[in-house]
Amino acid sequence: MIFPEAKIALCMCKEGKRPFGVRFEQCEKDWKATWAFPIKKDGAEKRENYDKTKLIGMIKWGDDYPGCPYCGSRGFVICDCGGLNCNIHSNDEKFKCGWCGKEGELVDYKGEGFDSGSDR
Repeated sequence: MIFPEAKIALCMCKEGKRPFGVRFEQCEKDWKATWAFPIKKDGAEKRENYDKTKLIGMIKWGDDYPGCPYCGSRGFVICDCGGLNCNIHSNDEKFKCGWCGKEGELVDYKGEGFDSGSDR
């Protein structure tokens, strides 16, 4: 049995600015989110190299993807800085990145890629 390539990327919860890991499986040229888990602020993300993950391609959601472990959001926002953030669905079309603090308009992601680093 051949297993798809899988990577863990760091994501920041928009509520409370808490980091979590998202497991992505490669699906042809795209990546499918399959699992999420809280990250303790004890340096585990650096020890496991989660802060070095780079993914290029569109993002899809697996049927079993549970969403953010803190707020439950199943959506993502990718900032210009490359940071992956969960997306709380709201009527507000502005977004503030949990990694760099930059604010901006929400636009469609076209698969350009994102960096999972925690040093922004």
